Amino acid sequence: MSTNVPTVERARLARPTTRIRTIRTVLIVILVAVASIPLVALWKAFGPHTSFAPDFTLTDQDSRPFTLSAQRGRPVVLFFGYTHCPDACPTTLAHLAQAVRNPDVPRDVRIAFVTVDPFRDTPPVLKRYVRIFNPAFVGLTGTLNQLKPVYAAYDTWREPVPAIHGPDNYFMAHGTAIYYIGRDGALKGLGHWDDALAVIIHDLKGYQ
Repeated sequence: MSTNVPTVERARLARPTTRIRTIRTVLIVILVAVASIPLVALWKAFGPHTSFAPDFTLTDQDSRPFTLSAQRGRPVVLFFGYTHCPDACPTTLAHLAQAVRNPDVPRDVRIAFVTVDPFRDTPPVLKRYVRIFNPAFVGLTGTLNQLKPVYAAYDTWREPVPAIHGPDNYFMAHGTAIYYIGRDGALKGLGHWDDALAVIIHDLKGYQ
């Protein structure tokens, strides 16, 4: 018996069915669409995520290096501001100073004030400033090139406001988020400079 497949049958088998062609077309469309998405967007959507607070090394008020990852094991609060700030910075630091005295707040919490004005906020200036609120507070500075990656990593911003009474009397507009970092180094939550004292105490207790 001949095993040859009839010519018509061979032609039918050689052609993809309508269903297969449809599936192939859909797959091609999907691949083209995915290929048109920037790699960064794909990574953000589907790549592994980490909640760890971005690490950095800056200079503290005693001119010593301060590395965030070296603080693991204790809660850390970051706030960005500057010593000439007329409102948000002193208000926030005053509230934090009150909050850390609450008996329910962890005794080992570390408050770190990161300057957005490194040209005026030298270590001695920062030391005098943070001691007004709490001698245990840490003031952090560095060169602008050292600080810019930290601002970017924490999605904060700074913008000099043009001087009115001379080049050294400028203000700095800046982000006012409070960053709560847990003992494990993870970013636990965000607050805001005008949060009520009770809210800050609640966050300090919860974001460990």
